[in-house]
Amino acid sequence: MEKLKSAVPESLKRMVADSNPEGLSSTSSSLLDFLLTLPQFHQTLRDLVDPETALCGKNKDAALASKQKGNQCYSTGDYHTALACYTQALRVAPIDAADMDKNLVATLYLNRASLLQKVGLLAECLRDCTRALQISPDYAKAWYRRGKANAALGNYKDAFDDLNIAKNTELSLGGKRQIDNELKLLVDQHNCTSNTQIECTEEIMGNLDELHQNKLSCVSMPDKGRGMVSQCDIPQASLVHKEEPYTLVILKSCRETHCHHCLNELPADKVPCTACSIPLYCSHDCQVQAGGEKLYSHQKKVGSDKNHLSNPEVDDAKVMLCCDSDINVESIPEHRHECLGVNWPVALPTDVILAGRVMAKFISQQRGVMQSNLQRILDLSHNYSRITPESKLELHIYAIVLLWCLQHAFGFGLPANGIFLSQIVILICQIRVNSMAIFHMKSVDINGVEDQFGKFSSNRDISTYSVEQVDVYAMISILVLCNYI
Repeated sequence: MEKLKSAVPESLKRMVADSNPEGLSSTSSSLLDFLLTLPQFHQTLRDLVDPETALCGKNKDAALASKQKGNQCYSTGDYHTALACYTQALRVAPIDAADMDKNLVATLYLNRASLLQKVGLLAECLRDCTRALQISPDYAKAWYRRGKANAALGNYKDAFDDLNIAKNTELSLGGKRQIDNELKLLVDQHNCTSNTQIECTEEIMGNLDELHQNKLSCVSMPDKGRGMVSQCDIPQASLVHKEEPYTLVILKSCRETHCHHCLNELPADKVPCTACSIPLYCSHDCQVQAGGEKLYSHQKKVGSDKNHLSNPEVDDAKVMLCCDSDINVESIPEHRHECLGVNWPVALPTDVILAGRVMAKFISQQRGVMQSNLQRILDLSHNYSRITPESKLELHIYAIVLLWCLQHAFGFGLPANGIFLSQIVILICQIRVNSMAIFHMKSVDINGVEDQFGKFSSNRDISTYSVEQVDVYAMISILVLCNYI
């Protein structure tokens, strides 16, 4: 963007520097007219939105290279590196790519499942097996691996079901004999232990009893400004306000360690986006809610399904694979407009990306008809008149670039005029002034003991808390109206 700023003539820079909120439409229109004549501007847009130059897309060759490195590290016992390689391969593997007559993504999930089982992460192994089967339901090795994981977890009924399906889908006699032996061992193991089933899902552990949320009202005081006050006495340790953010985006410093949707720490079995290599999610649920696309929607496209076995048992089992909890796929996906590997969601500043998410949500709610004022989305202060001349020019350029990126993402023309651009400038200002940090509080029991899923035990008295800040830009439309509680 520095090249674009330096190309702006001094007279136009002075006009932008002297601008106020009332005259933004004029300065935005003038800058837009100038940039449209500038070759550097059009080259910048191509670099940001052209799929041919995209650096965040899928790449089969890169996925195969990471897979091979992961296999080598696995064979030498370097499990930590192998896990990172398999996850990176999943991140860049095209969902419909084939590898030796198998779907590449399904194979990678199974390879990672094998590693997770090796290091004792059985719940994560089980989830990865299910993801492989959602893509390739006839994958005998995935049924076998999932059966072994279920057996190790004590889920004997599920283990029997999985191993029997594995036997019916396995084509080789040697493989069938191996599964028969495993079934016999499972019978003996089942007879020696109690049939206590351990549930393993992608659900987060149920929260403690939700605290009462007191009724709050917004008031204004001369010495403090706007704030929240309670209409009644607030007991200690009460929940005083609960609100979902209008939208949010995780900062770059946390993108490799925290889920891009729910902000929880990423588990060992991270789930990538199915159409680009940017985000990582803690579960398939979060991936679907952020991007709106289910893994198993691709199963009819992959090469491994050409030899689909007409097996009623397998067909019935497919229903079992769609094990996601009730996902609100009607909600507006926050990542979809950023997807398909284009560069702008990575190259542009985080506050501009968040402005894009606010606009994408607004556009979806308006069903593409831009009749409302963008500034009414949040109705927050912006302090445009107080920012520096250099920042004003930067905001103008980012607003124009963001508008063109969103036009490319949505496939239809948004209003490319000074009035609409001025609203985007103010929106980015509002975000810079009002964005909030997110703090994540984790509770630990008195002995600090975690169960085998890495979750804290819920049957002990909670006595210790740890707090971490997750670097996030979030717009919380009610809470940001207030200076105090």
